[in-house]
Amino acid sequence: VEEAFYDAMQRADLPGLMALWADDDDVVCVHPGGQRLAGLEAIRASWQEIFNNGAVNVRATEIRAYEGPILAVHNLIEQVRVVGRAGEEVVQCVATNVYVKGAAGWRLLIHHSSPGGDAEPVSLSVGSSTLH
Repeated sequence: VEEAFYDAMQRADLPGLMALWADDDDVVCVHPGGQRLAGLEAIRASWQEIFNNGAVNVRATEIRAYEGPILAVHNLIEQVRVVGRAGEEVVQCVATNVYVKGAAGWRLLIHHSSPGGDAEPVSLSVGSSTLH
């Protein structure tokens, strides 16, 4: 599903992209710097507005994944090629995609993408204390 999601973005394929979402009122999408969009209609409208400007040249990298029997959570870096005043550049976003498995197979439940920096990811070691 993740591969198809990013492929649909690269082709500005709104029907293909929307077919990947769970048929659930609780679906959520957050675009970089944007507000929380809840529900399929709000999500569809936002992607339509994005695709009105053309396809999104994006590549998913550095995927960290938790995959269970009915829920999968992927955290990754989106490398988005944009053309600005200084020419073409790559903007990095940090994204989390949550997938749920139902009768129709795996579907996207949450897509949250935020502006990211160029710095390396930070890993902290947590001691033996229990966090609540």
